[in-house]
Amino acid sequence: MQAKPKLGPRAIAAYNRFSKDLAALNYVLRVAKPSGMVGDLSLRSLNRIIHTANRLFRRAPDIPHFVWLDLERPLTVADFAILVTRLTAAALAFEERYAHLTEAGLRRSRTDTLPPPSD
Repeated sequence: MQAKPKLGPRAIAAYNRFSKDLAALNYVLRVAKPSGMVGDLSLRSLNRIIHTANRLFRRAPDIPHFVWLDLERPLTVADFAILVTRLTAAALAFEERYAHLTEAGLRRSRTDTLPPPSD
């Protein structure tokens, strides 16, 4: 069985920041249940998250590239929900690719870096 590739510390930190932002977007959709149009501040935040996602996923040909949002065009909540769902699916595919981004992989990598017990 082929071992999964590893990410460097900077990429892991970037992914952790991305996943927190994505979790906030999912929270808004599932708990707050917004209605109406998405505002300018939210569009700018989405563009920042899209930029981060594209940088993280650029070496993964099976993960889609996300197009920046036009700040001059309105975005409906349905479009917002579709975009967040696509970002979440891409993040899950990325986590599956890199073992140490999953909970089991984190535990394994922590035990790999611990010094051997002394006698």
